[in-house]
Amino acid sequence: MRSPRIPWSGLLFILAAITAIAGDSRSVKPQTQLPNDANQLVRETIQNELNAEDKDHTHWRYHFHKEDERGSQDREVIETKEGSLAKTLLINGRPLTAEQRDQDQERMKKLVNDPDERAKREHRLKQDEEKARQLLKAIPDAFIFTYDGVEGSQVRLNFKPNTSFSPPTRELTVYHAMSGKMWIDQSAKRLSRIEGQLFESVNFGWGLFGHLDKGGTFKVLQQNVGDGHWNTVQLDVNMQGRAVIFKTLNVKEKESMTDFRRVPDDLSMSQAFAMLQTVEKTMSAATQAAK
Repeated sequence: MRSPRIPWSGLLFILAAITAIAGDSRSVKPQTQLPNDANQLVRETIQNELNAEDKDHTHWRYHFHKEDERGSQDREVIETKEGSLAKTLLINGRPLTAEQRDQDQERMKKLVNDPDERAKREHRLKQDEEKARQLLKAIPDAFIFTYDGVEGSQVRLNFKPNTSFSPPTRELTVYHAMSGKMWIDQSAKRLSRIEGQLFESVNFGWGLFGHLDKGGTFKVLQQNVGDGHWNTVQLDVNMQGRAVIFKTLNVKEKESMTDFRRVPDDLSMSQAFAMLQTVEKTMSAATQAAK
């Protein structure tokens, strides 16, 4: 089983799916006739996203870079039929110490050798994936979309809250305070980019369960990384607020995924582990050569 492609940073409204930024060229006409109702285009695109996620069972290897308030981390990630396995390469831009390498190795071995540990992680990932699908499915009803121009093959839209939308879950209440822009790739009918901000603070459970402060921003990019497989390639979140109970919540996080390579669909966790060991040997040889 592969892990969900939707990045989660503790903020459940950061959505799936989203390609490289094109220059502004509003005079360029769209490739195909667009529906008069922009929400209809969004609805069709969201359904296409969900259908593609259900049908795409490919597995990939890629480089993952993350920055947050604790520092930065680089990992090599391999997706398998049993879940993803990631090897830590750099912490704060530096190679791991001997102790850190040993800890990382033990973490990976536990996932490879312990079915219960994999089952626990799979359960968490399935829960996140289901929440993400519900958030994605709600977009056409939660927002009012208007056309804002065309950038090459990209249709640009503005969105603002639909005041008639009644959020069925606590997580979805954040949509009432969110506005921004969305880009749709016409040829693939896929979400390629979304940028948004909170124009007012959001309280969860009358503030008892926490809140997000006004002014928070986010950006997510998605693109075709090969063989028609779309994957999130960039995430940038800057949020502040309070969590239960009166704990300051700071979510300043950047993630990027690069160097995608397809791996066999039937790849096992143990095979991925063996592949990641060669990464360490290569890095060690490069370090020795640099001395």
